[in-house]
Amino acid sequence: MVVAATSLLLAGCGGGAPSPGADAPASPATTPGSTSSPTPSSTPSSTPGSKATSTPEPTDEPTGEPTDEPTESPSPSRSASASGSGAGSGLEMPEAPEPTVTSLAELLEDVRTDPLVTAPLPRAADARGRLATGFPAVLRPTRASRVDSSSVSPAGPRLQVALVGSTSLAPADVLMAYRTRLAGRGLTELAAPATSAGSEAAAFRRGRSVVTITVTTQGSGTGYSLHASLHTGGE
Repeated sequence: MVVAATSLLLAGCGGGAPSPGADAPASPATTPGSTSSPTPSSTPSSTPGSKATSTPEPTDEPTGEPTDEPTESPSPSRSASASGSGAGSGLEMPEAPEPTVTSLAELLEDVRTDPLVTAPLPRAADARGRLATGFPAVLRPTRASRVDSSSVSPAGPRLQVALVGSTSLAPADVLMAYRTRLAGRGLTELAAPATSAGSEAAAFRRGRSVVTITVTTQGSGTGYSLHASLHTGGE
């Protein structure tokens, strides 16, 4: 009787209590000598407000390495032209304005200033088909000319000179020939004197010496006349 009561009491107490380890979570099985490590997550964890950073992938192109292509360094002249004003301008301006040229004589390097005629002056003379004796060389005919008439006439320190001729040159070429020659002797061209229709004239002065040349077209050539008053002593 006592043994049965004791058995019932033990059975009632054990029916309500769970057996040890019945509801405990299963722990991972490990083998002796091995260590367990947490499996890394494939995606980085981020917290709110933080910026996810990514590691750049390496490229095949080296950075900071010298290249095979040579680099051209600017030359001093190129740098100076690029830094100055008006760079790229192909174009250069003079530092000072060009002087104004008023006569052909100013363009000649050597201008003679010796007298056009000197004393004693030649005697009066005139000739046809040739130059009169004593005709001044500075007023000689142009090339390819034929002399129709010429004369010289002294009067004190002044020599009157006349010439009539013709040439195969054009009127403009005759005037240019005398312009060049007289400018080389220091004569300055004046305003053109009045002429008849079909003619053109040019006048030159140096001191008190004056020369006038008139050209007229004659067929395929030119007829021209020259009158001058030349003073001795360069005047």
